[in-house]
Amino acid sequence: MFVEHNLIKNIKIFTLAFTLTVVLIQLSRFISPLAIIHSSYIFLAWMPLCVMLSILFIFGWRGVVPVLCGMFCTNLWNFHLSFLQTAVMLGSQTFVVLCACAILRWQLGTRWRYGLTSRYVWQRLFWLGLVTPIGIKCSMYLVGSFFDFPLKISTFFGDADAIFTVVDLLSLFTAVLIYNMLFYYLTRMIVSPHFAQILWRRDIAPSLGKEKRAFTLSWLAALSVLLLLLCTPYENDFIAGY
Repeated sequence: MFVEHNLIKNIKIFTLAFTLTVVLIQLSRFISPLAIIHSSYIFLAWMPLCVMLSILFIFGWRGVVPVLCGMFCTNLWNFHLSFLQTAVMLGSQTFVVLCACAILRWQLGTRWRYGLTSRYVWQRLFWLGLVTPIGIKCSMYLVGSFFDFPLKISTFFGDADAIFTVVDLLSLFTAVLIYNMLFYYLTRMIVSPHFAQILWRRDIAPSLGKEKRAFTLSWLAALSVLLLLLCTPYENDFIAGY
């Protein structure tokens, strides 16, 4: 009975983590900002990396297989690659991420996933914010030297100008340093509605109190206008001053 209960529990966790991975990766690809450099599309922030880290932070080692399966399915769906190409691409995207998380687990112990913004911040910034992006890009270059990919994505595997490579690497840094916690809190609130209630009462509701309401609403309005101006689609030639 105990073994059967654990099996059912693990199946539920896998199903939840896999579903979240697939849905959020598709969402993150949709909302990731894009640019065009030499007629090739490139992400300015590759947010699927945030999704992978969020799932691993929340589910721990139980999230490894769902992340691998979810990334494999989304790569297969979005790029229409062969099985071998999809597997190789998956390895270049996830191997360094899993290694960095394993090193953090070894260095910080079992609570490496807790207190993300208050404890061991510099270790996480080094392994996840510096080593991981560089490692992913190096892995993709290594893979690109042995395997051929469709023209649509071949620029990400080394067949590109230097400025394309620089922007591509910056997109990985940007994703981890700016958007990671956004996806972490979103994913955690989906997994645990109780956490959403605590977050609302502890961090959001006080900002909407009588004394701070006007400031908060004004700040949100100004931020919305700024984002609207900056994110409105328009035609603009790429310049070297990027």
